[in-house]
Amino acid sequence: MAADYEWIVVGGGIAGIAIAEILTREGHSVLLLEQREQLAGETTGDFHEWIHTGCLYTLLPDRLLTMKYLLGAIDDLLEYYGSFPGMNAVPTERGLALGEQGWFEPNYIRFRYRNRRFNPFWTAIVARSRFLIERIAEHDWLRRRAGIVDEFREGRWHGMWARFREQLSYRDSFLEVQSTDFTVNSRLLLRDLVASALGNGLQVRTGQHVREVRDAFGEKLVVTDGESFRGKNVVLCAGKSIADHVNVKVATSYAPLAVVEGLSDNARSFVELDYNVRNCINLLVKGEGIGLAGGISLRRLSDCDGYLDYVIERHRKFEPSLRVLGRYPGVKTEITFPDQDRNYLFHIVPCREGLWATIPGKFTLGFSLAPEFYRRIYHRNPRKVFVPAGDARRAAPLVAEVRWRAIAREGLQSVAAQGLAGSREIPKAASDLAR
Repeated sequence: MAADYEWIVVGGGIAGIAIAEILTREGHSVLLLEQREQLAGETTGDFHEWIHTGCLYTLLPDRLLTMKYLLGAIDDLLEYYGSFPGMNAVPTERGLALGEQGWFEPNYIRFRYRNRRFNPFWTAIVARSRFLIERIAEHDWLRRRAGIVDEFREGRWHGMWARFREQLSYRDSFLEVQSTDFTVNSRLLLRDLVASALGNGLQVRTGQHVREVRDAFGEKLVVTDGESFRGKNVVLCAGKSIADHVNVKVATSYAPLAVVEGLSDNARSFVELDYNVRNCINLLVKGEGIGLAGGISLRRLSDCDGYLDYVIERHRKFEPSLRVLGRYPGVKTEITFPDQDRNYLFHIVPCREGLWATIPGKFTLGFSLAPEFYRRIYHRNPRKVFVPAGDARRAAPLVAEVRWRAIAREGLQSVAAQGLAGSREIPKAASDLAR
């Protein structure tokens, strides 16, 4: 019996959607299976919509590896997704420019480093981070790939030393830098990818919980609760299930977030950074007085509510009128290896003949994951210039609403119905929202 599809993609988050789009772009027949009733509703649904350009990871002592991967993802975004009308990131000779309308929002995230000038180790880390962020901001995207990080190392010792000396005389509590990180309308982006894939023949089946992947006469049989599907190849993009098929550790962590309202008109997105990581907090402004308040990632779900209480208390020092509409523990799944707690990089893992597993690490890395997956399979690059197919209106019902927006809508409706505006929070424990 002939296979029904060349590829069966299991998991409808950013990894599954991006890979399905790349494969259909190249003319392959693809079936996308998702266990929920809509795509992008689990880990990708928890996404706070922060696009990383490497700035936050200038603090990591990993020889710029994470920064390199994230900058490489921006390279791939510009190169392989530039044909989409919504792709409004524009390369210039000095940094990226963002158009007014499109996927990406010019909502840049300000970094606030806590001033600990009597801690030479932290002062040196901040000096290095500031130097690298300035180099990222000045990068010539027209002529050079940012993922080749050699240029960022040029002059770094002199640059770091100059900033180190400057920080020693700094007296304010925080030293502020404008980063190149920004936010994204993730649902608009995902709908465009799904629409183009549908136009190129993608088949989508939701509500399909995959039980097993069997070998069947040189092909693969994907068995769900009520059906089975036959394909030549299968790629697993559903984080937690990968450990069932390949000998790796899939770690789960939680980035608890509070959906808040009552932000002032001059509120801006920021992250506070400190040598003591538990002091780190962030705020992503979403407009109309709405924002996402959060901080660090935690290993235990049971720690989320207590930590969010601390984060909210800190934010109220800046925004006294802040009210919590709801909370949720943003769930992260990452492939880790021995002696690793966190891993921010994507992985493409061959399990056995015709069966692959992928995890993007971060939403931003999905733009590198899909082209690299195609290269590894077919030993050539996917096309860079094309006419996107399909209609986003057809794709819209397939893509779940991002979680923070659903909580904000429901919370505001509840406040209005109870006539409680300005009087009290809507209690909703992050741990109760975990799935």
